[in-house]
Amino acid sequence: MAAVCHACGAPLNSARDDLSRNYCSGCCDAQGALRPRAEIQRGIAAWFQTWQPNLDERTALKRADLYMRAMPAWADRD
Repeated sequence: MAAVCHACGAPLNSARDDLSRNYCSGCCDAQGALRPRAEIQRGIAAWFQTWQPNLDERTALKRADLYMRAMPAWADRD
């Protein structure tokens, strides 16, 4: 089983130069620290809208929130 980002679920790949063992380069800053939840939520919502073009921003953000609650980085947070 491939390792995935604990914040967004993207595959972790050393070829991508991921800065953290648990987070992809899109979810962590240059020091490897996790970016703010709202920033990652907006990114996931935008990704949802790329393959669901009729999805409005509010619904995309809500779905991103629900998705993130299943990810280890956010599971224990509100």
